[in-house]
Amino acid sequence: MELVVQILLLFIIVASVLRLSFERGWIIPTLFAVVAAVFVYLTYPYAIEQTKTGLAAYIADRSLREYAAIFISLDVALIVAYSFSRLSHPRGRRGRVIAFLLRLYPGVLIFPVLFYLQSTLIFALPGMDFGVVSLLLAAGTVVLLLGLTFLLRFLLPEEEQRLEVLFLVELFVFILGIIASVDETIRMAPTESPIQWSGLVLTLGIGLLCFAVGYFAPRIRRSLKHK
Repeated sequence: MELVVQILLLFIIVASVLRLSFERGWIIPTLFAVVAAVFVYLTYPYAIEQTKTGLAAYIADRSLREYAAIFISLDVALIVAYSFSRLSHPRGRRGRVIAFLLRLYPGVLIFPVLFYLQSTLIFALPGMDFGVVSLLLAAGTVVLLLGLTFLLRFLLPEEEQRLEVLFLVELFVFILGIIASVDETIRMAPTESPIQWSGLVLTLGIGLLCFAVGYFAPRIRRSLKHK
């Protein structure tokens, strides 16, 4: 489960950088990176109070992972809504207001990720001053966020491509968040059960019916309009 959580943290960082890449210029990405760096420095007194066993216990706590999955789902929903708002280019007043509000939300999952990284880095560098470690991580946060943001703009200059990548990354974040909330312990041995052929055939039939309707209905409608 710890490996799943670490992969989830990596995807959250990528998603945050992709979100910043849509802001024109360098002012807003720089402000966000500075806020993240200040967060890192201000929270190091709390990070030094953590222990390896404590962090492992947080990850192993299923109820805590379930709460985290809820917040991850809400964040993913807002970022995906932001992606669709940029693709649709809303024209009405209500649509423009919603798009503006979504633009003001840069995503907040990066902050618990930075706190986890800071706690892990403090354990990985024993003997160093905690304030120095925090300052180094804060400076590295600014460099990393800005560097990756401009690198993505260079590698993916088209906004539509970055939106597609952002959508896929957020989808992975959502799936990993759900997986991380599942209890990985096996409480009883699985028993053999017969295959429910009737339900399987019914599901397959409904799927084929929906496929046929979706495939032939537009063609029949175009044929009738042509006649």
